[in-house]
Amino acid sequence: MRQLAARFYERKWLSLIIMCSICLSLLFGGYVMYRRSIEDAVEGTTRSFMEQLAEHDIRNVGSQINGRLEYLRFLGKRLTLVQEEEQINIPYLLSVDAQASQFEKLYLVTTGGEVFDSAYLESVLDEFPWAEIYRAGAGNFVARYVIDKREKWGEYLLYGTKLDEPAFYDGEQIEGIVGLVPLEELSGLIQLESFDGQGMTLVIEPNGTIVTASRYYDRETSLSYWAELAQSSFLNGFSLEQSKEAISRGESLYIEYVFQDVQYNAMLKPMGDESYGNGWYMVVKVPEAVAAEQTRGLLNRSLFFFGLLSVLIFSVAAFVFKNMRAAQVAQASERAKSTFLANMSHEIRTPLNGITGLLYLMRQNLDDREKQKEYLEKAEVSADFLKSVITEVLDMSKIESGQLELYSQRLNLEKLLREIGMLIGPQAEERKQLFSVKCDSLPAPWVMGDEVRLKQIIINLLGNALKFTPAGGSITLTVTQEIQKEGIAAATFQIADTGCGMSQDFLERIWQPFEQEHRLNSQNGTGLGTTLSKVLAEKMGGGIDVESREGEGTTFTVRLPLPIAQPEAEPDQTVSAEEITLAGKRILAVEDNDINREILMEILAEYGVDVTPAINGQEAVDIFAQSPAFSFDVILMDIQMPVLDGYGAAKAIRAMKRPDSAVVPIFALTANAFKKEADRARESGMDDVITKPLDVGVLLQKLSTQGKK
Repeated sequence: MRQLAARFYERKWLSLIIMCSICLSLLFGGYVMYRRSIEDAVEGTTRSFMEQLAEHDIRNVGSQINGRLEYLRFLGKRLTLVQEEEQINIPYLLSVDAQASQFEKLYLVTTGGEVFDSAYLESVLDEFPWAEIYRAGAGNFVARYVIDKREKWGEYLLYGTKLDEPAFYDGEQIEGIVGLVPLEELSGLIQLESFDGQGMTLVIEPNGTIVTASRYYDRETSLSYWAELAQSSFLNGFSLEQSKEAISRGESLYIEYVFQDVQYNAMLKPMGDESYGNGWYMVVKVPEAVAAEQTRGLLNRSLFFFGLLSVLIFSVAAFVFKNMRAAQVAQASERAKSTFLANMSHEIRTPLNGITGLLYLMRQNLDDREKQKEYLEKAEVSADFLKSVITEVLDMSKIESGQLELYSQRLNLEKLLREIGMLIGPQAEERKQLFSVKCDSLPAPWVMGDEVRLKQIIINLLGNALKFTPAGGSITLTVTQEIQKEGIAAATFQIADTGCGMSQDFLERIWQPFEQEHRLNSQNGTGLGTTLSKVLAEKMGGGIDVESREGEGTTFTVRLPLPIAQPEAEPDQTVSAEEITLAGKRILAVEDNDINREILMEILAEYGVDVTPAINGQEAVDIFAQSPAFSFDVILMDIQMPVLDGYGAAKAIRAMKRPDSAVVPIFALTANAFKKEADRARESGMDDVITKPLDVGVLLQKLSTQGKK
């Protein structure tokens, strides 16, 4: 049983470990999925935001370019309205407009290739580096323009427009206007303050040349965005060549790459018409650390939620585990109950078979009083054991739950062995087996112990010997005793048979519940007997060993340390029953069952008892209250009754204000043999407990000790 308990304990912890592992796996899997969803959400949000920023900056840049070109177109219309006599003031007009419009310089280009600027200078178109850009431009145009001279260096946006209507100056027809604006003005429009200032925005040409960039981009180390990508490692399957091809087709693209040990996410979006045919792209570049920081922030804020979720999951898991364990225990209990009841059927049939056989023999020998007496004595022994087995059935739930209690009392080992011999002997004789009890003089026959449980251990093992020993075989019960110090008698009960024996494999499993070795056709039972015997022996502080050889037999050895008790005279119940005199006693018999009440009254009437019946506790209380004091010598009180049970009736009688209410003996009659029920009966005011089925000898003996009041 300890091995069973250990395995159950191990399985319980194994189940708990598995359940916790599942919970942790669910939590970890949920966290991984949640983290992945957060990362995907952050990535999607970041990507969407980058796209929106790119579109926003494209609109800003386009709006700025359109504004500058519109100003040039408006200036061209004004020039067409200048009268001939006022044309001399055109250079002055350019100078004023340059200062008022943030154009650093304005140029008028004539059809003859002359150029007049806002500084009153006159030049030839071919002298300007942007001459080719001007000639290639049609209508409105814009281009990046770099002045790279020793005396001056600068980056500009070159705005130009061709006039729809001619204007004249100094006899020359003006066909177009060109204006220069410092590139810093455009840079100011794409300064990205989002992503904690870590984002970068660039405007690039299709060849990767950087037109302008936000102040967060170090343009001094790289003038080409392609140069940066060429030194990078792409992460999303893209390559530099694929990126160039996508841009050549005017497609938007999103790339991830690592540059100088820093991972970046970049959105490249074409500016379309806003770049006036230049094919410029708006690039929004954000370090991956920005998204990672946002992910960490969200995850950190989710820790409380995950903590609550963990508590919830483990609470649910604990609830499920508890219910699963309860279901498993219930199923195991049902299986154990079914198996146990089947086993108890065998155990009950053993003494019942003896009683049935003895009744048959009594009918066959009605005229032989000596044999009748012998049969009655043996029937009483079998009946006593049958009662003990029934009590064990009722107490099995405590055995299964490990709450079995032993009730130690004074017992005589020699008498116990005689009773066992009287029970087992006839069965062995019927099976044509030789059964003997070897018990040389015991130095301490009177000991303290649980007689019912001790008898159960020995009879269980003897019952197995009967089943596995063929006809002609022998079964021997040998009992020895060794006096130890401190008043302990070490008793050894050895049950040996010459039966079929057991295999070595089965010997390793013999103490497990319900284990059987199906080797004989005569075998029956449930395999619970040896397990119960072992747990009872260990509960008594002893143990059981077994030796067996196939084909030779089996020997069980039970060793129990039993405290030595003072001997007492054994009453001869048959003699006592005949000599007991109860004539004249007045007894109030309280029993709700008609048959039990009739049997009780008939037994008492045979001994001259004056019996007053009551069918429930309330009627008993009323009868006692209405009777004169000391009208009853004893009250026999059933426990479970309608209207008022025995506990309530006893309390009511004890509470009455009359001289006999506190002293009249009250004996409980109950089919419940549990100790706690006996204790409850005494707490309610009863003096003693007599269990059902009634042992008439015990009943008469207890009644005889109560004198007439």
